[in-house]
Amino acid sequence: MAFPRVLLVVPLFATSILGLYFLVQNAPPTDNQCRIKMAIPKSMAEIMELNLCLRKHYDNNYLYMLTLFSTVYIIKQAFCIPGSVILNLIAGSLFGSVFGLFLVCTLSSIGVSACYLLSKVCGIETFLMNYFPSALTSSKTTVGNLVKNNEHQLWYLLLVLRIIPITPNWLLNLLAPVFSIPLWTFMYTTFFGLMPYNYICCQSGETLSSINSLEEIFTLKTTLQLTSIAVVMVVVKVASKFCKINT
Repeated sequence: MAFPRVLLVVPLFATSILGLYFLVQNAPPTDNQCRIKMAIPKSMAEIMELNLCLRKHYDNNYLYMLTLFSTVYIIKQAFCIPGSVILNLIAGSLFGSVFGLFLVCTLSSIGVSACYLLSKVCGIETFLMNYFPSALTSSKTTVGNLVKNNEHQLWYLLLVLRIIPITPNWLLNLLAPVFSIPLWTFMYTTFFGLMPYNYICCQSGETLSSINSLEEIFTLKTTLQLTSIAVVMVVVKVASKFCKINT
């Protein structure tokens, strides 16, 4: 039955949070004894405060900061926790837009793979469909039809769904194993498909001190951002000449 299987998520989530708590509590000391808070920032002021604290840890122990950031990102993706924009901003601020982009794209691929496996092993999708059918039936039908009609070009379909999310990314992560989408295909299309979104956030993270609200992230128009988005759209346009999404 789906319900007993879905209960496996509870100990897995609890173990992940416990491990993260242990990692945070054993942070190497900094000059001003900055303590990392295990809470999602709710304002730009809180994001700035968190970023300042993480920067001190980054300067003090790079390997610890890389491990902590990677752990948080994978847990967030695996359990569909909101906060990608905030983590991408921090990645750009701490690691720079180039390495930060590579890092968050890699962690996104690992995290969604963990979510994929959780959904498959724990029957999360079946549980959600049983208890929230009205909210999810339409999206499931849409994704199902797209996958069925584009099995010959699945990589292209998934790439488009990441760049232009027709359905929420978290739901796509949970539905992927239901439609027997290969895990490897799901991983690499996530890496490349989320690249434009991740890049905008990481690039903005380098100028985090000048951002007053999260809404400003998608209105900052630097030449590099526009160039990156233009390149992605050109690639999709060229690919569309050879592949056509069937609805």
